[in-house]
Amino acid sequence: MNGNFDLLAPLLPVLVLVLVLVAWCLVDLARRPEVRYLPKMAWAVITIAAIPFGAIAYLILGRAPAAPLHDSDLW
Repeated sequence: MNGNFDLLAPLLPVLVLVLVLVAWCLVDLARRPEVRYLPKMAWAVITIAAIPFGAIAYLILGRAPAAPLHDSDLW
């Protein structure tokens, strides 16, 4: 039993990073007023079903560009 954990221990940081990426994408998806190409629910399913590739696809394809900042936004 201990031997299996020794083999999987180096993968634990990668697993944590992937889970953080997926969680961050889902939170971003929920907060964003609009996304591109697919409905939000479809992006959520893709993000969860195709870990980590779904999250990467959402970041590259699904996120709508943020509104540009203006000088008045700073004050």
